[in-house]
Amino acid sequence: MSSGRPKSSSRDTLAEAACELFLEQGYAATSVSDIAVRAGVSRSSFFNYFSSKSDVIWGGFDARARAACDAIAQAEIPITALRGIAVGFAPDSLALAITHADAMGLAHDLDAERALRQAVLGRAVSDRLVAQGHSRLVADVRGAAAGGAVLAAVWAWSAAGPARAELAPVLDEALAITVPSA
Repeated sequence: MSSGRPKSSSRDTLAEAACELFLEQGYAATSVSDIAVRAGVSRSSFFNYFSSKSDVIWGGFDARARAACDAIAQAEIPITALRGIAVGFAPDSLALAITHADAMGLAHDLDAERALRQAVLGRAVSDRLVAQGHSRLVADVRGAAAGGAVLAAVWAWSAAGPARAELAPVLDEALAITVPSA
């Protein structure tokens, strides 16, 4: 019987291998081939689960963000549809990357990727608000605030130790800040 990592090509095994390598040698210095070797799978197996090295970190969040954008398009109050991102959100590669960004050498990458996701969520909220009759200016400001609130909540939750708390209350608090008072 051999000891060590089983030769499984599961998404979790690949993500774990990637995060180990990001911590050991840095994000930029880690290749997809390195991750596949560490996980004991082929490079092509990596691409069965992830589209890129960045997808290891952002894949779980992105799936939730896509679902949230779909929900926003139908929501009466679009900002509340963003709460779905927190449902069942568990510590994952993104939380690990946030808390160890400097050690992994990816703080700048996280900032850039964070901005893109804020913009996508913000645009979804903004477009829905415009469809409901709000001016583009009001919609864009509220959308940007809502997108920023989601990512700020994920960062705050990660910094606080994601295993110690749920994302939902942090996200609710952040989204409440974006709601205009009468």
